[in-house]
Amino acid sequence: MLNVFTSLVINQLKQRINFMNQRMQGEELRIYESNTKYCLIVLVDTNTHTVLGSIALNASARRDLCMTKAFLSLIENTRIPKAVLAA
Repeated sequence: MLNVFTSLVINQLKQRINFMNQRMQGEELRIYESNTKYCLIVLVDTNTHTVLGSIALNASARRDLCMTKAFLSLIENTRIPKAVLAA
């Protein structure tokens, strides 16, 4: 059973991933959850369906949230075309 804080964190991650997926081309982020505090974020090439990167996290641990934020920022800065970021 998830507590309110953990549910909020996972929902915020889903929203950020959805927003990032709208701007990515040929790749997408997927989030897998199991109704526990643990979830998995995977960067997938949509053409070949190969996994390019992944991170697993405990949504109630501050350390994991900081690592996830860095992982998503890295993808945002390296995978999203600069023209889309400027728009």
